[in-house]
Formats: sequence, C-alpha cells, structure tokens
Amino acid sequence: MKLSKEKIKIQKELLLKERARLEKETKTLKKYPDYGNLGDDDTQEFVDYENHMSIEGQLNLLLKKVDKALGAIEEGTYGQCRKCSQAIESGRLKLMPYAELCATCQAKKK
Repeated sequence: MKLSKEKIKIQKELLLKERARLEKETKTLKKYPDYGNLGDDDTQEFVDYENHMSIEGQLNLLLKKVDKALGAIEEGTYGQCRKCSQAIESGRLKLMPYAELCATCQAKKK
C-alpha cells in the first residue's frame, strides 16, 4: 500500500528535523576538547577526541540514510522496501523514517 501525500509530508518533516539534529550534533563533536595542559588532561582530551570521531562516523552514516530517504520521497519510492518493493510497515517508518527495508527483509539480512 502506497503512503498518502499527507503521510509523506509528515515523514518528510520528521526527516528534515532529524537531519538538522544530526548536523548540529556533528558540529558539536568536531570541536576538539581542551581540558588543560597537564599530561592527564592531554590523555583525557585524546580519549574524548577518539570517542567523538567514532560517534561522528555513526552520525554521518545516519545523515546519509536520511538524505537517501529524502531522495526517495522526491523519486516517489519512499516507503517501499528496497529489496522486495513491498510497503514498509508504518510503525517501522514512524520509528525509523529512514528505513530502507521492510521488517521481513531486514530480518533476512541478519
């Protein structure tokens, strides 16, 4: 079942909000922590920087998924499973508006 125009509009708004949130969070993580000039401070700065890099990678991955979902809206394929072309469950899209696979295909992927 294809999503209604109203449902797609709501999903697009969710995706745009999520995109803005992810971009803001990514910018925050790009700031290098500066705790001071002592050796212990430098060590903590490095550990936190490494953690930030890992989180930033995950945020960038989510940004790509959001952008892909926004592209699918423009193409008219949003809400269709990329693998089987069936409709993605509305509950799944509500939780993960960037979902590309229906629950069945996602379960098979594991």
